Amino acid sequence: MAAFKSSFGDLLEPGFKQIYDDAYKEMPLTYPQIMNEENSTKQDEKYSGVSGFGLFVQTDEGAQVNYEDPVQMYDVTLTHVKYTKGFKISEELYEDDQYNIMNKKPAQLARAARRTVETINANILNRALNSSYADGGDGKVLCSVAHPRSDGGSSQSNASATGIPFTESNLETGLLAARQQLDDKGMRIQVMPNILVGPIDLEKEMNIVVRSISRPGTADNDVNVYQGRFKVIGWEYLTVNNTTWFLIDKSQSKLLWLWRVKPEFKQDVTFDTGMALFKSRFRGVAGWTDWRGVWGSLGDGAAYSS
Repeated sequence: MAAFKSSFGDLLEPGFKQIYDDAYKEMPLTYPQIMNEENSTKQDEKYSGVSGFGLFVQTDEGAQVNYEDPVQMYDVTLTHVKYTKGFKISEELYEDDQYNIMNKKPAQLARAARRTVETINANILNRALNSSYADGGDGKVLCSVAHPRSDGGSSQSNASATGIPFTESNLETGLLAARQQLDDKGMRIQVMPNILVGPIDLEKEMNIVVRSISRPGTADNDVNVYQGRFKVIGWEYLTVNNTTWFLIDKSQSKLLWLWRVKPEFKQDVTFDTGMALFKSRFRGVAGWTDWRGVWGSLGDGAAYSS
């Protein structure tokens, strides 16, 4: 009997794993379009930035070179977290050939894994303007109106202080603000947002503004200067409200999703109960090491001061 109990789980595992893998891949994931996805080989990853340099200085013939020390920036540590979920199959369910019930379980488990990964990553933006999550290296939220500069210069903002809602004119406001971001030496870094992200409530309006051939909302036949400039992402997992929106320069942003262990699917059997146990687990962490390359607004028209 013990041999039977061991074998039925083993017999189910290959088919279940295939169902799991197929379900996990059945729809494109959104987070890789926003986050920089990397693999990790340690329990945590430590990031420590160092600034660049200011502008070159005009120097007379024979004069000494102008030397400048870089500035130590902020330290960030991202520690991996383990996530698990599983299900059980009884001997009786297997013996009675209830495959229509059993075969749904690995697909449901895979979809749960997908939802979990999407939720973890979306929460970086869900919490970007929430003062309860001021966990950046500079002690601020991701989108703040008062990011300190490591060199002691004037603080910087990558958020709307008035919660401007998404409109064509406000898109220009956010775009200009993002492009004026400076490094920790006060130098322009030429941020050029190419991703426009919001909840699904804004997806239609965002597409109208950036994909129309002519400028929307006018009969003057003006050219739409935003056409084709942004990838529009309406993300079901943005749940803070139905008005928050973000501009992201994928090449400049430091939004990270680190895989320590990608989703695994494993099986075992308990002797006493005869239950076949199937589990999935993964390890990873989402975070950000610098705020630059991102700009956000709560979109609610209210004052914002975090």
